[in-house]
Amino acid sequence: MVRCVMGAIVAAAILVVLTATTAVAEDMPWSGEFLSREARTLRDESAAFVTAPFRVDNGALWGTLAVAGAVGVLSQFDEDIRDEVAETRGRTLDRITDAGSLVGNPVIHLGVAGAVYGGGLLAGSPRWRDTGLMMGEAALLADAATLVLKQAIGRARPLTGKGGGSFRPFGFESDYDSMPSMHTASSFAMASVITSTSGSVPVGVVSYATAAFVGFSRMQEGKHWASDVLLGAAIGELAGRIVTRFHAGGGNLALVPAVAEDAAILFLVGKF
Repeated sequence: MVRCVMGAIVAAAILVVLTATTAVAEDMPWSGEFLSREARTLRDESAAFVTAPFRVDNGALWGTLAVAGAVGVLSQFDEDIRDEVAETRGRTLDRITDAGSLVGNPVIHLGVAGAVYGGGLLAGSPRWRDTGLMMGEAALLADAATLVLKQAIGRARPLTGKGGGSFRPFGFESDYDSMPSMHTASSFAMASVITSTSGSVPVGVVSYATAAFVGFSRMQEGKHWASDVLLGAAIGELAGRIVTRFHAGGGNLALVPAVAEDAAILFLVGKF
């Protein structure tokens, strides 16, 4: 069922783009000019994504250290949080969280981005076209970053029963790629772009609430620890902000988390 839904969304995205016959040639995804332009954009965004957390001129380095500290502190409570979340399990909630994991699937996000871009081409709307581009670029940045970190860290997933302190760096095992959560990172990247481009508070609230629920769903299913989700959220938010800033032409930002006894809150502080 999940594969069918994913396939349908991706196919719909391709169909929308293929039927956008009124689009300008250089904006079509298969044109050489489009591919060259996007390659340069992703190159520049990737460079900004890698270097932004370590900049000292805008204070981003302090935000990075704060995020790292928050993840480290939260990791000390991972097993307690896992046990608390496990107590919420039930048939109804399990079905809801299954939907949460589906909504947070990175492949679906790329399909949605393609559909939005194609819809923008079809409707002759630069705004929707650019929104689709930004959604896709942010998702790709977040997914690539989490993929690399997953293998480099090699943390055991909760469902292995090994505990949050078990690691096999570069083991390339699906049971040891828990940190960070790619579903969460991709979801927060999408939420960041949607919120920024919509300029609507209600849309932003719904977008981030959905992204947060995706993170909870991954914990509830035993796929991730709470600290995996927090790090994924930070990566996704950074990816979204880097991409929207790139397209808008500037701005400085820093991620600043606050950690309570059993919860973590992530703040984005920026100068735009």
